[in-house]
Amino acid sequence: MNRNIVRIAGLIISAFSVVIIYLTYLQVYKAPYLLNHPRNKRLLLLEKSIVRGRILDSTGSVLAETVEDKGEKRRSYPYGEITGNITGYLSEKYGRSGLESAYNHVLLGLESGWYGDGSWALKRIGAGKRGNDIVLSLDAGLQQLTYRLLGNRRAAVVVMEPATGRVLAMVSRPGFNPERIESDWEKLRQDQKSPLLNRATQGLYPPGSTMKVITAAGILTQKPETADRIFDAPGYVVIEGRRIEDRQARGRLNLAQAMAISSNYVFGVLGLEQGAKNFVNTAHNFGIGRNIPFDLFTENSRIPDPDHMSRLELGETAIGQGRVMVTPLSMALVASAVANGGKIPAPALVDEIRSPEGFGTRVSQPRFLGNAVDNRTAGILRELMVAAVDHGTGSPASIPGIKVAGKTGSAENPHGKTHAWFIGFAPADNPRVAVAVIIENGGSGGAEAAPVAREIMKTVIGQKR
Repeated sequence: MNRNIVRIAGLIISAFSVVIIYLTYLQVYKAPYLLNHPRNKRLLLLEKSIVRGRILDSTGSVLAETVEDKGEKRRSYPYGEITGNITGYLSEKYGRSGLESAYNHVLLGLESGWYGDGSWALKRIGAGKRGNDIVLSLDAGLQQLTYRLLGNRRAAVVVMEPATGRVLAMVSRPGFNPERIESDWEKLRQDQKSPLLNRATQGLYPPGSTMKVITAAGILTQKPETADRIFDAPGYVVIEGRRIEDRQARGRLNLAQAMAISSNYVFGVLGLEQGAKNFVNTAHNFGIGRNIPFDLFTENSRIPDPDHMSRLELGETAIGQGRVMVTPLSMALVASAVANGGKIPAPALVDEIRSPEGFGTRVSQPRFLGNAVDNRTAGILRELMVAAVDHGTGSPASIPGIKVAGKTGSAENPHGKTHAWFIGFAPADNPRVAVAVIIENGGSGGAEAAPVAREIMKTVIGQKR
């Protein structure tokens, strides 16, 4: 009898413990998520009680702010579609996206303390309470220039400081105007050009020949003497019975010449020599296939599992084809890692959180995701990329009086014309800017993407002199 009572009491205590633990989990750990969930009705009341903070660029230009319109508060976006994929939108009907979503609690001034379900905030907040501003690393002028350079093409660009990871511009075309999100929603949602997609962070593309930078990194790490190796290129490479053409590369080539003319034979062979595990490990070291922490939602780039990679797939991946898929952000980090002596910077868009009184409550500090390669290997890669611009496929990216390092890519696309890529940095001997450009169905990376990169790098270097 007493034993049964003890058992029942134990079950009741256990049940209560589970309930208490679960409620604590909801009230403490899940509270920020629940408070910021679009279906939380208290959040709508908070939105109406608070003057939402502004989103500013690095010079103080306003990218998003709350204004009064006929007695009603509405969100204004002065740069419209030029920064729409960064600021995102704010809508009672369709929720939030971009920074408006990622930094919602900060913009509402709810970035610290016990969140609960938001009722505590309603009790303490009076009408007119201001939220915090967020100050970005973005330069609105550079953003405008980049958007204009892309014209009406479907494309994306990421521009960053390689030493710090600060994003100076991030453009996705076509874009959308956040102020018209409710009136344009159905049209935007059905548009086959996907204007609501932030191609810079969410677009997944085959990297084409830009992947050859990673292939070179892997073989130079394993076999440093490859830097002085001479290859006898026949104009094609055959792997498991498949012939991959290499029309531009014939005869005897060193590694710099192979990079300059983007030899499929040389880099296909070097991929095979590394072996799948070593090759994929190098790609992971550069961030390919890894999660990239960032202020905006970011798709992970993808690379096949080395344990299930045939020799043909390894050879194709080494020249940027097959199943490998990357984002423009991930390729900007590849360029930044080479520029930075092998260290991959953590990308950052938000420089500072500023209180309504104008005080910085949080200032971002440069962080690093790890070492892709050692400093010596990074130096060799830099020279290979300089060769590609000085007398190779990347020559349209050259800037008079400034040494530029870069790599083009023309990525095969089963749905149409090849995608045009360029990644690079400048000045090569003291890098101040790294860039990744992709133009969907653009054809030649040298002809289409490299000139865009040149104008961007030239502008940033001119600003920093």
